Amino acid sequence: MRRKFILFCIAAQLLVLGVMAGEREYILNTGERIYLRTAPIDPRDPFRGDFVRLRYEFAQVSDEQVRGALADSAGQKGDRVYAVLAKSAGDLYRLDYISDEKPEAGLFLRGRLRHDRRATRGLAVKYGIEQLFVEQGTGKAIERRRGTRDGLQVPMEVEIAVGSSGTAVIRGFRWSQLGSSLEMLRIPRRNRNTNLEEVTGPLSPKLLIGLQNVSDKVLLLADPGDHCGFQMRKTARVSRQYRPAYNGCRGLPVSAGDLIALAPGEAYTVELDLSEPRWQVEVDGNTGEIGRYASDDSFRMVYEAPEAALDAGGDDIWKGELPTRAFTAFQLLD
Repeated sequence: MRRKFILFCIAAQLLVLGVMAGEREYILNTGERIYLRTAPIDPRDPFRGDFVRLRYEFAQVSDEQVRGALADSAGQKGDRVYAVLAKSAGDLYRLDYISDEKPEAGLFLRGRLRHDRRATRGLAVKYGIEQLFVEQGTGKAIERRRGTRDGLQVPMEVEIAVGSSGTAVIRGFRWSQLGSSLEMLRIPRRNRNTNLEEVTGPLSPKLLIGLQNVSDKVLLLADPGDHCGFQMRKTARVSRQYRPAYNGCRGLPVSAGDLIALAPGEAYTVELDLSEPRWQVEVDGNTGEIGRYASDDSFRMVYEAPEAALDAGGDDIWKGELPTRAFTAFQLLD
């Protein structure tokens, strides 16, 4: 009797694995194919072969992007959630919002919370597509192509197939045409006991940002006006509201002289002094540089061609958003 029970358990497990494998194969063949931007992490696991760990831009979700009952509840580790996607540039997709209610239509991914919501700012979510298995011995080469923490970083764009239930399966990957680098040229020095009213120098860093063409064709970038091709955005881990105080980029026209042509391998670099009025923010009813209000809050600089540049540059303009690594007022992160 016991032997029959053991055989039954083994058969049941094999049946479940077969059903799961069949579902994945069905989604690979019939699911909607899209690309998601991601950054790989350490690639090697000696017990499972070479693979690349993947971290998606919406693995960490800000409170502003949460809807449904989840917006007013704590959320527990393992809870089912649904990430609703919106079309971005080309065939790339980005997160629109996340909810605990399954959408009736549209493209979405099914995921689970990685932590209790009360334990972290925002939501940390896993989607079952966080590992890309690659040919033995190629993981390190992929990491080298991705770049280094302190140098140029080239985003990986992962191709996935999405089923009607929101289940996603990885099909392959490609590389972004544009890579970025970030360096702090000035790091303000202060501590918790510093009286900010007595500080006479800048409270915020000066950044050096590089955008490099890593494709095999000429790319056009656009950075008109007072570096209006760049925006500073808080990360999903930040709960406080930061709004740009500068509005000089709103409705700014773009001419042919504002376009930057980058040949393959060529880079565009720019220095951004975050203590200048261009980068001041509004927070809690006050206006000032981020170093006055943000001690541990983190941000990213994001390059995105202004809307008017899409007409001026035509098909050759690089479309989409490219975020840099994260930083606080006093250090680089990621």
